[in-house]
Amino acid sequence: MSNQQVEDALIKVDRWSKIIALFFAMGMFGLATLLADNATLNAAIAAFAAIGVRISIPYFASISGYGLDQAPSQSYADTGNYHHGAVGGGLIVGSFLALAIMTVETPAVAFAGGAAGGVVSMLLLREGLPSE
Repeated sequence: MSNQQVEDALIKVDRWSKIIALFFAMGMFGLATLLADNATLNAAIAAFAAIGVRISIPYFASISGYGLDQAPSQSYADTGNYHHGAVGGGLIVGSFLALAIMTVETPAVAFAGGAAGGVVSMLLLREGLPSE
């Protein structure tokens, strides 16, 4: 597959990931608002989850072979040298964990628990997901 075809496929997936992440953020904010009354924390949880979705979609599209060479997105030039699937998954898991903790604890504990859970899940996903 030529570099231009790979670039075009990544651009198409990237555009769709923006739309999907936007709707995911709105849904996550709505869910967080139903569970807790802290608008600032709800917005942060929704934003981190949406960023995770935005980073993860091109990664999973690239390893599934959607118009690409079935190579992880970080192996392409100009995409950053980190494990996109692990970082995106860690942000999503950390956001859901913070939301779950927030229903029973204070916002400070929710932030700390979400961050810790996100880091641990990112480290586990980095080992479990394909990187080359």
